[in-house]
Amino acid sequence: MSARKGSKVGEADPLDGPFWDEPQPMFGIDVKDLAPGASAVIDDGATSFPAPVSKLSPGTYRVQAMLDMKRENSSWRREEGNLFSSAIAELVVKEGEAASVDLVLDRAVKADALPVQAGVEFVEVRSKLLSEFRGSDVMLRAGVVLPRGFDAKRKYAAVYEVPGFGGDHRGVMGAANRRDRVPENQPFGELSRNAFWIVLDPESPNGHTLFADSANNGPCGRALVEELIPAIEAKYPLVPKPAARMLRGHSSGGWSTLWLALNYPETFGACWSSAPDPVDFHAMQAGDVYENANMYADGAGKDIPSHRSRGVSTMSVRQENLMEEVLGPDNTSGQQWDSWFAVWGPRDTGGHPAALFDPVTGVIDHAIAEQYKKYDIHELTRANEGTWGLTFHQRIRLLVGSLDSFYLNMAVERLKPTIDALHFFVYPEGKNGWIEIVPNADHGTVMGAPRARDIPKEMLDHLKRTKVLEE
Repeated sequence: MSARKGSKVGEADPLDGPFWDEPQPMFGIDVKDLAPGASAVIDDGATSFPAPVSKLSPGTYRVQAMLDMKRENSSWRREEGNLFSSAIAELVVKEGEAASVDLVLDRAVKADALPVQAGVEFVEVRSKLLSEFRGSDVMLRAGVVLPRGFDAKRKYAAVYEVPGFGGDHRGVMGAANRRDRVPENQPFGELSRNAFWIVLDPESPNGHTLFADSANNGPCGRALVEELIPAIEAKYPLVPKPAARMLRGHSSGGWSTLWLALNYPETFGACWSSAPDPVDFHAMQAGDVYENANMYADGAGKDIPSHRSRGVSTMSVRQENLMEEVLGPDNTSGQQWDSWFAVWGPRDTGGHPAALFDPVTGVIDHAIAEQYKKYDIHELTRANEGTWGLTFHQRIRLLVGSLDSFYLNMAVERLKPTIDALHFFVYPEGKNGWIEIVPNADHGTVMGAPRARDIPKEMLDHLKRTKVLEE
């Protein structure tokens, strides 16, 4: 991994990449039985971004190396035993001159102990469903924030939070700190007296599972609903009713909560989703997987963007996927696009997530794209208006910024008119859902919108309306 001096990444460690605001060169090779003291050479035979090592532009590069020996998580830093170089070396590239640098893998990733804080607990249970699917033990994990003033003799509601990409159950500390910081007379303070806040772990060898049953990750949704939630409700005094189980998620967590609310209405009774991953694959970010011939470039040959900052594109789909190919060839990086391949697509003949498009050319495999319709929320809603449409109107609140950093607003903009056009004679639970596109907000600033700040109040209103607080 490298970072060119003078780039936007500044003094960030090269190992903190990939960098989205200004992608930096990286190179990867597979090694086998690399012994202590032995060397491996990264040259033009490496999988490379943006070009082979010999094509590096003149300049000074800060470089580090890591050896990813496991495939358990989207982050190599959470896999105990992985090796990396602690020192940052400099590689000086001059026109027409050979250059090299030596890097020593002198550090190993250590197991990170769970954080300790009053009123915070962690749950871990073995999943029979996922263990049988993978052929090895798979644990389901959650971080649990006990209500303020917890009384074991009363029953509580629960907010199930699904983290965004790269997050896991350790993110529960954010909710715990908020519980301890927000005054009791504010909506979140009142909510924290009346509900558990439970943060789920969505990680897998293929990255975020989106809590959807899939060909590559196995029955992740079923494992949550049939195994983890019953275990949590056996351990804590929770109201075992859909209305008392609320969903909250942002980004990949936002897509997850939509999927769970729509597929398991007998389990979850309310959903607050923000900036979800693509809900319509005619707009997988800024590309159309059904109609376009290529995911990297439009009909005019212009690169399709993947990330923007302040409305200006900083990274293309081509760049992001080529970096993922360095981190894990054959769609094994566990990063964003490879995680989508794993959830929404089939398995290839090699046992890996099948590629939706060629990693070098970007040409879309439309036979694979057709299979994505099984997870296309807009497509499925149109096919199931009487059930999914009604769930949207009654239970789902969806928020996104019009300038989402990953162009996720484009899919929501396709979905919203369909939901708005639906009408039902009877709303057994009332019409409480909404979809809002916040002008000029991006992936992060959307959380400062009034509708986002009102989520704790809406959760309280939901619990009072459904009389869960009277249980």
